[in-house]
Amino acid sequence: MRRALYIPTDRPCGDAIRHGIAECAELRRETGEECLFLLAEHERHPREREHEELVRRYAREHAVTALPLTAEAWEGLADTLGRLAFPDPASRARLRSALLPRGVAYGSGPNKAAIVAAALGVDVLHRRDSDQEPQLVEGRPRYPGVLEAGVVGRRVAELSVVNPQDALPHQGDAEVRFVGGTVYGDSPQDRRDVLAAGHEFAVRLQNLTRPASTSREEVSADVERYFTEELRTHHDEDFLELDPDVAKVEMGVSCVGGFFRELPEMPLPDTLGSDYRLRNLLSQLSSPVVYQSRKMRHIYRDDRKRQASLERVVDYALRDLRLVLLWIVSWRQAELIRAAPATYLRADGHIDNERIAASLEQALVETLPAVREASARFAAIHRDAAAASSGELARRLSAVAETAAKREEELAEDIVSGVGTYAWLVRVWPSVIAAAPGLSERIGGLLVHR
Repeated sequence: MRRALYIPTDRPCGDAIRHGIAECAELRRETGEECLFLLAEHERHPREREHEELVRRYAREHAVTALPLTAEAWEGLADTLGRLAFPDPASRARLRSALLPRGVAYGSGPNKAAIVAAALGVDVLHRRDSDQEPQLVEGRPRYPGVLEAGVVGRRVAELSVVNPQDALPHQGDAEVRFVGGTVYGDSPQDRRDVLAAGHEFAVRLQNLTRPASTSREEVSADVERYFTEELRTHHDEDFLELDPDVAKVEMGVSCVGGFFRELPEMPLPDTLGSDYRLRNLLSQLSSPVVYQSRKMRHIYRDDRKRQASLERVVDYALRDLRLVLLWIVSWRQAELIRAAPATYLRADGHIDNERIAASLEQALVETLPAVREASARFAAIHRDAAAASSGELARRLSAVAETAAKREEELAEDIVSGVGTYAWLVRVWPSVIAAAPGLSERIGGLLVHR
């Protein structure tokens, strides 16, 4: 089976399961290739049983092979993989920790999918998120998979893109290994309260994640585009676009071909945007990233839409803050790689995992003072936004400011620890992927056959 579509989840997601399996069936009809459906559960929870029943039901209806990967099943696979990949108990334990991170780790689901793909010989991974649904046109869903399948693995010169002038000189003959879309509806990065307090506060917050050379005008335009314009826009026509350097594509509407075998995502707990490493590295290496126009609708559940729980509002804001801290490091790593991209590739064209890991460690050392200062700046922005607001909005912003200030040192250490874990995982990833076929029989026993 050449391709798979996966959904990582930590919430009830019956509609996403239904659409995901239907999209696999559509991919089979349009490409002539079978497409495995994978539901990657994040944690042990009673909803897993309901999800498994739904997977079995829709898989039968659409004659699709599916894998409802429960948290318990994944724990067993991770332990077996550790024994296959490493002779020493210390490395096995460290791998287990990286593959079974605490909290909500956005990079964990993609890493599960990559290992399953390597075990089963899958070359192409389509990803959807559990809080999305497809756009409907004349009552019919417009799934992105067909466009993605027509792009990944092809040369840029073979594609009809709307902006061919943006291709770099070498990219015409380059193979596309990543294609993605965006979402409309509710923002995938929830900064409603800061935006409600005033555009200026959102600009100040976004500026924390940008290099010092970035102008306020550029940051302001980014805020308007990402948090307002993009969420109101969807397209009725199909088109492809070479993604600009800002790399707007969302990982939750994406497709990667083969590159997941070379690089893992970052399993950093409770940190937004920690699952963008593959996309970002390809961009930094000047490898073409393509945008496709079939957007997904992003939907908040009722409790999140109402912001009924102050505790959850603060928890989400801290995930956003960890993203801010991580991006300070990531921007510096991007500068290092872009300065000499060829030196981060081996002679065979694959990435040099040791050099990639070392560049991240160097970036952390160089930016650590800024990382340690950023929580105080984040808290100050929310404090100022609260002062400009009233009622429940001010109460929520004040609570975020107070918690961010109190946990400043702890949050910085989260990034230091997470970067260290990820650098190690980058170095050993080739060994992990090489060992994954040893899981094939065990995974085969978990498949729901059509």
